[in-house]
Amino acid sequence: MLNTPSHHRVHHGKNVPYLDKNHGGVLILWDRLFGTFALEQAPVVYGLTTDITTFHPLRIGFHEVAAVARDVARAPSLWAKLHYLFAAPGWSHDGSSHTAKQLQSRM
Repeated sequence: MLNTPSHHRVHHGKNVPYLDKNHGGVLILWDRLFGTFALEQAPVVYGLTTDITTFHPLRIGFHEVAAVARDVARAPSLWAKLHYLFAAPGWSHDGSSHTAKQLQSRM
């Protein structure tokens, strides 16, 4: 039940079936228990779902914080603002983006 190189590759993949999978750093047991385990079945495409176009270390480190802040600022209601802070990544109040579960359910 140890994390293997294949499991780790899946963790870094941006393929839809691999999103939010294989979080275990050493033991893959937790992913199996919580339903976040995936075997490597197709070649892994590495990266983020939306790639970063800079090599600036501060922008790389804080790009997601800035994106969440923009979403919260543009949200039309308190309910939407809270969802941008606490809902799954990809959630949007207008359906313009989708969570990993929503994308995977369409497959």
